[in-house]
Amino acid sequence: MLPFILHRLPLRPPPTPEIANLYDSCRPHPGSRHWVQHGDFQHHRWNSPPPYPYKNAERLATFSVFSAEQFRAWRFPARAFVDFKGRNHTFDDMFGLVYREVRFTSANGSEEFSGGSVTPGTFEALGIAPLFGRGLRADDYRPGAPPVFVISYGLWTKLFNRAPNVLGNTYRLNGAPVALVGVMPARFQIGGCDLWLPLDITRDTFVPGAGIESNEIWTVGHLKIGVSPESAAADLQVIASPFQADDRIYFPPHFRIVVNTLNSQSVGDNFKLGLLALMGAVMILLLIACSNVANLLLARATTREREFGIRSAVGASRTHIIRQLLVESFALAAVSCALGCIFAIFGLQVMVALIPSGTIPPEAAITFSSSALLFSLIVTVFTTVACGLAPAIHALRTDAQIALSGPGKGTGVDHRQGTLRSALVVAEVALSVILTICSGLIMRSLFALQSVNIGFNPTKVVYARILWPEGQYDSVQKKSAILRRVLDRVTRLPGVFAATETSSYPPHSWGWTTVIVQGKTPPQNRNTASIMCSEGYFQTLNRSLLRGRLFTRKDIEAAGHVVVVNQTFARYHFGEENPIGQQVRFSDFETLEDWHGEPYFEIIGVVADTQNTGLEESPRPEVYLPSTLTGSGPHNLLVRTTAYLPAVIQQLRTAFADLDPNIAVGETGTMGTIATLLQHDYFARPRFLLTTLGTFATIALLLVAAGVFSVISYGVALQTHEIGIRMAVGADSTQILGLILNRGIRLIVAGVGIGLFASYFLTRVLASEVWGVSATDPSTFAVVALLALFVGLLACMLPAA
Repeated sequence: MLPFILHRLPLRPPPTPEIANLYDSCRPHPGSRHWVQHGDFQHHRWNSPPPYPYKNAERLATFSVFSAEQFRAWRFPARAFVDFKGRNHTFDDMFGLVYREVRFTSANGSEEFSGGSVTPGTFEALGIAPLFGRGLRADDYRPGAPPVFVISYGLWTKLFNRAPNVLGNTYRLNGAPVALVGVMPARFQIGGCDLWLPLDITRDTFVPGAGIESNEIWTVGHLKIGVSPESAAADLQVIASPFQADDRIYFPPHFRIVVNTLNSQSVGDNFKLGLLALMGAVMILLLIACSNVANLLLARATTREREFGIRSAVGASRTHIIRQLLVESFALAAVSCALGCIFAIFGLQVMVALIPSGTIPPEAAITFSSSALLFSLIVTVFTTVACGLAPAIHALRTDAQIALSGPGKGTGVDHRQGTLRSALVVAEVALSVILTICSGLIMRSLFALQSVNIGFNPTKVVYARILWPEGQYDSVQKKSAILRRVLDRVTRLPGVFAATETSSYPPHSWGWTTVIVQGKTPPQNRNTASIMCSEGYFQTLNRSLLRGRLFTRKDIEAAGHVVVVNQTFARYHFGEENPIGQQVRFSDFETLEDWHGEPYFEIIGVVADTQNTGLEESPRPEVYLPSTLTGSGPHNLLVRTTAYLPAVIQQLRTAFADLDPNIAVGETGTMGTIATLLQHDYFARPRFLLTTLGTFATIALLLVAAGVFSVISYGVALQTHEIGIRMAVGADSTQILGLILNRGIRLIVAGVGIGLFASYFLTRVLASEVWGVSATDPSTFAVVALLALFVGLLACMLPAA
């Protein structure tokens, strides 16, 4: 039994596939999305708040565009939101959120946070009252209204240490004065944002600081009563169909609108499968324990045959005897259930501590609920009947006269009893083999993940995120000039090998774009990652050049229309053809306000792949463009050095302070830390499954060993008279040992065989949880089979000795 329930489900958007692949990869920089998948198991709680804090949360649904050809979903542009909201017939209300990066400036300096620009009616639709102050109202959306914002409970705690006197104060967000009007409760974390600002969406909405996908909006609404997600999707499909004529990027051929309730959206397939795997493991463990207990009770019932005979002789009916046995089983089960619930309540904290960070959101809680208690009681009744059934059936078959006459002189083993006990042992062994194979596959997967080459060398590389003052650096030329001066200064420092400017760093990318190769049919496939960088980027990360050349300073200063691609890009678009000199264009970039020049770019180089979609996925196509092409998006500096890393970071801060004190250096750190977090987060999930399944498998093997030991010991006790006769007629100890081991080994081999056969089919369910190894890996099956045989043989040897 899994006695823990997720009872708080946050309102978070579904990830784009690119970010979903990265959601556990590393700690995100400010403004990036750190998506999680989580589950909700019940709607009634025991001494706990309701699962959702939002009004009519059971009808909240989100939707996105899905392409079967690209096999991924994404949010849609703001212009579509206007039509969806105004023309749909299946939603009571609809609100949206556009992500943006927000530089928060106070007396303590500047920091960058994740912000969300929300449409009118968002706070009213969710029905959440602020902890202090007020939410965003209709007046805040009027043209010329004083700018205001609302912050999350976490940001209020971090910046102001929960001081109540911050309301009404004015702070600078991206350089503009904005008044703080409210603090939201801890459970309100819509979109995972730190703060929220008003935004009235129009067809031409463009949010500064939101990156190249700034016009994408995440949308949520309340379905009308009685409307299913399928009906809502059909309604929105009719509205969206005309968009395809003007926008084949967001609405490609054969697209469809997918609507999911927040409940189903939140319980992702992988997370649900992980929970089901744990539940299955626990149920297997329960069955093994039940088999053991049933075997023990059956053996005890055999020794009580004389008692049953006496009771029958003095007038007790078989119903009375069965009732007595079931009551005894109920008493045993009740004590076990009480102890199990107490253990579950206190052991829950240990289980929660083992769950990988990011698996469930911070506002979710795991508690022991009434549903878990009810399930425990149901399992108690089931185990009582299951474990008490065998001795009860044995009691029904007991002949009072034979029982009162005492045991015979044979082997003392009733054939039917022996068959049942043997069957229970075989079932135990088979179930333990299944559980151990699952643990072995997870272990192999973890080892495979640990051997993945991330594709770059993070050693001795520092990064720094640049926060521009609002309005001062409004062109790419101004930003490039100041960054060039800083890079020139940093590269002259002792111990510095290389330095570069970049829009992002592995495993992040700046955005995803559609590539059009000159002379070829446009694929209409938005599957290419993009990074803006200056010369020195590949040297700083020790990236290998496979063909052609890398960027030069001249390429960067001239904002040349040249591009470096990764190996996957070259293979995807050109196969065995030489990509050097080929002309490509990127339709998404051409929508940027400061994008200029010829539309086509010449491929000048091919570099080795890096992991750009997480450790479990193959690298996706990726392009690297000169950083001087646009001033949009984030700006970061990377420096490879042998010097003391904190000193280099301080030198970066000093360089910017000397040139312009208004430029702030935001998040800083080392690429080694990012690589460690990347590996830690990706290892966390299989490590958690290995810890839990491995623990269950170990317990299962111990229970199997105990079960085999008890059955063989009981058989030896019943065969004592037979063994004595055999020894009297000349049998030696080896023959006696073989006699005892023969039965045990046959049972173990049968159990292992059945377990291997069942595992061949059942482990396919774990296919999405294992990586780098087949779900039917022969070596794992063989090792587990040998382990089970060894444990069983050892359990047989002890009573035989």
